[in-house]
Amino acid sequence: MASPQPSRFEVGDLVRVEKTPPDLHDNAIGTPTVFEQALGKTFRVQGFNALGHLELVVAEHHPSPDSYQSDTIWIEPHFVSLVARLL
Repeated sequence: MASPQPSRFEVGDLVRVEKTPPDLHDNAIGTPTVFEQALGKTFRVQGFNALGHLELVVAEHHPSPDSYQSDTIWIEPHFVSLVARLL
């Protein structure tokens, strides 16, 4: 099933995180910290969820040649701005 995409953004666009959501809850995986570290930085839109939130990979880790880990956030479109559109 295809997720709805906000007309303002497309997969592949570069966006800057302008604000963090005010209602983030702290949990065992450190969600508020991940969002705070993304603030002011630019990321490529990887996809959208059913609510229209943008999927952004904000950190990638390669602890060994055979493993890969990433920190991904899902953020509402009004918390980001368009930097560049993928042509």
